[in-house]
Amino acid sequence: MAVRKILNYIGITGVIIFLLIYIFEFTPHHDGPPASIKWIRENLGIGGLIIINIAIVLAFLGLLTYRKPTKNLWKSKTAFIAFVVALMTEMFGWPLLIFLISPVFDVPIISRKYFETFGHLPAKIGTLVSIIGISLISAGWVKIHKAEGLVTDGIYKFIRHPQYTGIFLFTLGWIIHWPSVITLLLWPVLIGSYIWLSIQEEKELVEIYGQAYIEYANKTKRFIPYIV
Repeated sequence: MAVRKILNYIGITGVIIFLLIYIFEFTPHHDGPPASIKWIRENLGIGGLIIINIAIVLAFLGLLTYRKPTKNLWKSKTAFIAFVVALMTEMFGWPLLIFLISPVFDVPIISRKYFETFGHLPAKIGTLVSIIGISLISAGWVKIHKAEGLVTDGIYKFIRHPQYTGIFLFTLGWIIHWPSVITLLLWPVLIGSYIWLSIQEEKELVEIYGQAYIEYANKTKRFIPYIV
């Protein structure tokens, strides 16, 4: 219980720091990244910027408190970690890594042409989508982190896995913000791993709650209200 509480605090801290850094994405900055990113890069270097962003985003995993621990959870976390590491190392330009993989994937080309075509608007849209994703993760956590039984109210009244939907939106926001071959290839893997995890988790929930969960699942969509 103490470990879960610590992880929750880490997750909350990650959300707050993320918002403090990326809220500057909505301020005018036509000559490159927002002021917060520039400050970190100038004071801690590219390596420090990459490590900080990876740590912040992985901290969100601390909020993924599930109603029942599952042995399959780590596989999906691994997919999320792989996506985050690939995104941050490419987005902020770890020179050695980019040098090594660019001949294979032609990595810099997509982002350069993307921003030449669309300007900075996708960064703002992507950041907004990611913030919506964080909000869903947080809303799901608020409802279940102290829950003892089956939760079917609040955000869970509309979807069965709001935290997974939050991860989908958060990562989609980053793809809109900074598209790359690697993240475009990893994103379907990430989505598939969490869909698979949701199915495994639901099997366990049926074992625990029986008919009550089956009835809840029959009237509540898994990821998108009224759709799927």
